This record gives sequence, structure tokens and C-alpha cells, in this order.
Amino acid sequence: MDFGATPRTFATGAVQATIRTDISVQNGATPVELPPEKTVRSITAGEPVQLDIRARAEERRSDAQRQQSTQDEATQQRRFDEQRRQQDLREVIDRRLEIDPKTRSIILRKTNRDTGEVVEQLPDETLLKLRALSREIIERGRESANQQHEVERIA
Repeated sequence: MDFGATPRTFATGAVQATIRTDISVQNGATPVELPPEKTVRSITAGEPVQLDIRARAEERRSDAQRQQSTQDEATQQRRFDEQRRQQDLREVIDRRLEIDPKTRSIILRKTNRDTGEVVEQLPDETLLKLRALSREIIERGRESANQQHEVERIA
């Protein structure tokens, strides 16, 4: 009978691990069985990274608003410049309505008062030439229809 007073020893087949005293164990470290030249120590961590998502979103929103206002100002300046250029052109350009004698069409000619150069013409010169040519062809056709053709028959 066993009354529990005698110590029992159990046979184990595992190798006993020796605790190294040459390495100082830091708080929260895990003991390892590495030779001293292969031991790795962790460095102390810096301050934790703090993200303020609201501040970044507000920053992006304000950047977008600044960019939009800059674009709006540039667009407004371009419109103003274009209006001013058109106003300057109105003062320099002379507009006239004329009737072309060949085609009997109304022509709008815009000419530069300073140089006398034709800036714009409606209808275009090419279209006027085509109209004159077609009018001439139609008139020739009418003349040939009105003429009597005599055919001589010799037997």
C-alpha cells in the first residue's frame, strides 16, 4: 500500500534544457535555445502611430475646394478675356450685306477696317462659284431648249 509519503521519480527520455545565464531576459521576452551569437533582441518601440481620419478628410475636402476655386477663377478670367477680345474685334470689324451680281445671292462680308482684309464671308467664295456655275448651266439648258434644231435628211 502506498500512503503518499515516498517521493516518486519518473523516467523521462527528454534532454534536460539548461538555462543560460549570459542573456538577460527582458520583460515579455521568450526564452530560446540559441547560441549567444545568434540571439536576437527586439528594439524598443517608438511612439504609436495615431491616425485622425476626420482631420485628413477635412484636409482633402479643403484642398479640393481650393483647387475648384482656383479653376473657377481661371475659367472666369478666360471668359472675361474672350469677351474683351470679341469686343475689340467688334470695334475693328466692318460688316456689310451685299448682293452678288452673278448668283444674285446675299453675302455677309466681315472686313478688318485697318487692313481691308476679309475676315469672314457667308456664303463662302467656293459656294458662290458653284452657284454661278450651276446658274450658267441652267441658263444654257433653257437657251438650248428654246432653239429649234433642224435636221437635214439626205437620201
